[in-house]
Amino acid sequence: MASRDLDAVIPAAGRGSRVGELTADRPKGLVDVAGRPLPAHVFETAIEAGADELVVIVGSEAGQIVDRFGDAFERTPLGAIHQRERLGLGHAVLSVFETKILADISNC
Repeated sequence: MASRDLDAVIPAAGRGSRVGELTADRPKGLVDVAGRPLPAHVFETAIEAGADELVVIVGSEAGQIVDRFGDAFERTPLGAIHQRERLGLGHAVLSVFETKILADISNC
């Protein structure tokens, strides 16, 4: 079977209102679960499922998330897409596609 590119899109731009006080001093993407930031668990699962690249949708906390994880997780490329306006999950995912399409066009 031929190899295919598989991006995993991880939304992390929300306010984290459902996790309450855990986000009082940090973004939702840096809340620890079982001793590690929540996205680390999601990244591992995505890689195990065959993801070739991880794309995290971040909000105003973009700098903190990027600083924490860098540009790779366990040797899998990790990119961040900044959702400047929080207009819901659908908008967040659409912003990934728009950004990826523009990047693909500029690389032609």
